[in-house]
Amino acid sequence: MEIKEIEISKLKELKEKSKMLKDERQKGKIVYKIWDIVMVVILVVLADCNEWEEIEDYAKDEKKFLRKFLKLTGGIPSAKTYERVISLIDCQELNKIFVEFVKDIQFMEDKFFKDILSFDGKVDKGSARNKGYISEETKPLNVLNVYSDKLQMCIEQEMIEETNEITAIPEVIKRLDLTNVICTWDALNTQKANVKAVISNGGDYCVTLKANQGNFYTDVQDYFDEDRLMIIQSGYEGSYQLTREKNHSAIITYEYYQTEKINWYEEKELWEGLKSIGLVKKTIEKADGTKTKEKRYYISSLLLNIDIFSNTIRKHWNVENKLHWQMDFAFKSDNNTTMNKKALFNLQIIKKFCLTILNEVKKVKNKSLKRIRKDISRNVEKETVEIFKILRNFDTSTVSKSK
Repeated sequence: MEIKEIEISKLKELKEKSKMLKDERQKGKIVYKIWDIVMVVILVVLADCNEWEEIEDYAKDEKKFLRKFLKLTGGIPSAKTYERVISLIDCQELNKIFVEFVKDIQFMEDKFFKDILSFDGKVDKGSARNKGYISEETKPLNVLNVYSDKLQMCIEQEMIEETNEITAIPEVIKRLDLTNVICTWDALNTQKANVKAVISNGGDYCVTLKANQGNFYTDVQDYFDEDRLMIIQSGYEGSYQLTREKNHSAIITYEYYQTEKINWYEEKELWEGLKSIGLVKKTIEKADGTKTKEKRYYISSLLLNIDIFSNTIRKHWNVENKLHWQMDFAFKSDNNTTMNKKALFNLQIIKKFCLTILNEVKKVKNKSLKRIRKDISRNVEKETVEIFKILRNFDTSTVSKSK
């Protein structure tokens, strides 16, 4: 099948963006172009492959197709070469290329709508090693991910080694534009330094508060007693919202409470930008009539707006449901035993990008990600061309809508 120029324009555009990657290898010893390496890995991941050996096999099997838009100088590299070259790429440069590409193909209906960035860590268990007779214990790859609700993709990540998420968040925030952004994370990361970093970079936060904050948590708990909740529910000292949803054989009720009445807290100035606190009561009622209840407490730089408050809390879980779960289920992240953490980290960046592309294609094909990847693996040339044709059409529709 002849591939028309227009049908792979987005594929070639991605290749051109990949050419901007710095190549730290010695020029006289370079056999394989860095953009050829990156493009092949992307296409392999789209085609339902997850490991380095599968990359080599794919390139050999689909060499004729790949040569239609790649030079493949030096022939087909080995699996080890793919792993080594990917490990040499600057992580932030690679991520920036992918984010810019996705922004080009997505149409934002309201550019002034606040984005929600969810920060959360993920461990790839397969990269760990136990201590042996001739080897030391190796910890698994641990990555702090930042998931954008607006772009529906991971827009930033940081590899966590000896440090932890708490110290990693301020470093990641420095690389982000937080204009019109609300940041969320779990209670472990609710620290004064983290909320200060968000405010300093022009963003807002709405984050969980738990017992790791000692007296602050206890004080907020005590404040939201039943009498106070009744007052807020009446609309006198805050706002209230109730939602219900069915989940299998259970009914889940969420009750959201938010208030700006925080002058009672003597140390509120220590929490940069603090303007409101909130509570979510979750009640699960099963078919047999049994009920379980839990409460979650929040602090926020947001002014009183129960719709924004509740929406932010719900959207936080997208980082788990739409990113981490898919990385495990669709891309088998825990099965990857790569010891080279930098190579694995960059491979994960590529997989996250491919997840975003597949989600865009899913809007048109109306199939699961698993079925789309299987389709590509069975007919690589036809389906790959179709995918990038779909992405091109998204781009075209964006232009027409913006005129």
